[in-house]
Amino acid sequence: MLDLRTTVVPLAVPAGLVLALGFWLALGRNPQALKDMDSLEARLAAARPTSTSRASVVDALTVRVLASPVFALTTGPGAVADIPVSMTGIAVTRTRKAALVSIGAKPADWLVQGATRDGVTLMSVTVAGATVDTPTGFKALSLSDSAAGPASASPLAK
Repeated sequence: MLDLRTTVVPLAVPAGLVLALGFWLALGRNPQALKDMDSLEARLAAARPTSTSRASVVDALTVRVLASPVFALTTGPGAVADIPVSMTGIAVTRTRKAALVSIGAKPADWLVQGATRDGVTLMSVTVAGATVDTPTGFKALSLSDSAAGPASASPLAK
């Protein structure tokens, strides 16, 4: 009986080299193929961005990231004040999502999802509420929270 390890395996390496040489002779010596490869390499080199423009983009991004604080300073000198935000309405359609928000002491105004006003960005709007991004972090707003928020005492309650 024939043992494959002693007859076929030692012949695999020389057979592979002979096959590779045959393919190289048949396909690699074609001058048209070499011209096609040269034109392809030239097109790739022209399309490749230069390293200086890439480095300047990376440097600009690094400067911007390092210039912005990771956490907002909430106490001490230079602290970021918390911006009071309340929501009094929601409008959700197939093409637009917006919330009627009051930022600070200003009257309520419509803010479209993704828009920023007075340092507050409306991140998401659902039929149940909205999420805003303020300098001190994300806040979830709902209509029930806005109605039950801090209000001045009613003169009738005295």
